[in-house]
Amino acid sequence: MNKPTAEELRLGGKDPGLLTRFMQEFFPYGHFKKIGIFTKGMRGNYYAQAARICKFFGLKTIYEYGSKEIRCHLTYVDGKRPKGEPFVTVTPSIYE
Repeated sequence: MNKPTAEELRLGGKDPGLLTRFMQEFFPYGHFKKIGIFTKGMRGNYYAQAARICKFFGLKTIYEYGSKEIRCHLTYVDGKRPKGEPFVTVTPSIYE
């Protein structure tokens, strides 16, 4: 892995171990490469991956990802709502 740039350090932090664990937990390389967000050259370069995610989602740092609770209504085809599924789905912050 190349030495991270100042911008990559700003986005991914100064602890490479923490960044590695965070990226592996929330951004599986294979899935993100398949959908075209990560490139072949980014494999193992978690700073480059974090920079791409921050740019894609408009984050100031990678650790903003998942920091806010999300509430949304999911629409299902008539009669296909899973039993017990609430009208509003809540995805809590990853930090709570």
